[in-house]
Amino acid sequence: MHEQTDLERWHHAVNTRDAAYDGRFIVALVSTGIYCRPVCPSRLARPENRRFFATAVDAAAAGFRACRRCRPELCPGEAPVDAVPRLAKHVAARISAGALDRGSLRELASTMGMSERHVRRAVERELGASPKRLAVAQRLRRATALLADPRRTVTQVAYTSGFQSLRRFNAAFRAQFAMSPTAWRRRSSRG
Repeated sequence: MHEQTDLERWHHAVNTRDAAYDGRFIVALVSTGIYCRPVCPSRLARPENRRFFATAVDAAAAGFRACRRCRPELCPGEAPVDAVPRLAKHVAARISAGALDRGSLRELASTMGMSERHVRRAVERELGASPKRLAVAQRLRRATALLADPRRTVTQVAYTSGFQSLRRFNAAFRAQFAMSPTAWRRRSSRG
């Protein structure tokens, strides 16, 4: 028998669909005979109809069958319900590698066999920012590192970090840091 605090924590994880608990336990529903992951998007069952198991094998041995929506018998991250988070992580990694420095979001989505709209929605839903904002943030991270080298001009920093024009670089830098790149360089050189 589990401690009362574990049960309360697990019920809360199921109620909030907390991804931190995904893969740590399985919830079985007495009312339907199905077992699910804590992040399953299906309608929530009443707490009195829930039973908790350490693994999917334990739940199956107790007579429950796997949910067809969240696929708890698969490894976390491999089920169809994980497709959008998986896509968002993949797009973010490609953006970090500079995919939007060399091309457009439409081209990136096309190489992945998806629509631009689907990619944008997935990234915004999972990461809370548009792909364009992620790309600008990545470029600004690169720029701040490059500004530490006094041998590089601000123009070189702008183009090396992925911006297509000095004007856009200056505007993005001022919007993010409320100062020009030159002022940033002066301030960081002083310590």
